[in-house]
Amino acid sequence: MISFLLSFLVATVSPQAVTLNVTTSASGKGEICVAVFASKEDFVAKRSIMDIIRPTETGQTRLKIELPGAGHYVFAAFQDLNGNGELDTNFLGVPTEPYGFSETPPSKWRAPDFGEIATEVPAGRGTTASIALKLWKEQ
Repeated sequence: MISFLLSFLVATVSPQAVTLNVTTSASGKGEICVAVFASKEDFVAKRSIMDIIRPTETGQTRLKIELPGAGHYVFAAFQDLNGNGELDTNFLGVPTEPYGFSETPPSKWRAPDFGEIATEVPAGRGTTASIALKLWKEQ
């Protein structure tokens, strides 16, 4: 009986496909770096469940992502213009490379909370999300 219940629980959690469309205001340069976060705790600790890096040549990048299941996720991305593997900032901590999230934060003057920028990924069907990478002054 217990094995039957466990198999039912395992069967109900199925991977969810997401198509992520990323556009950038600084086309044709560098790499697009995407991080996926599955919880508020992981977002605060900067522990992503998935990291994807792709070169960009046209200003548009389409990624197919397989998530562990339905739920709320944060898709965060930046364009690494100089190839150092990190989002560069100025002396005030303001990003100097294009960045964005799948949901627009309510303010560019502070770091967003998980709930403000999380995207719902429903069960049973594919989802599409978009991120527009922009410089801080363009946000």
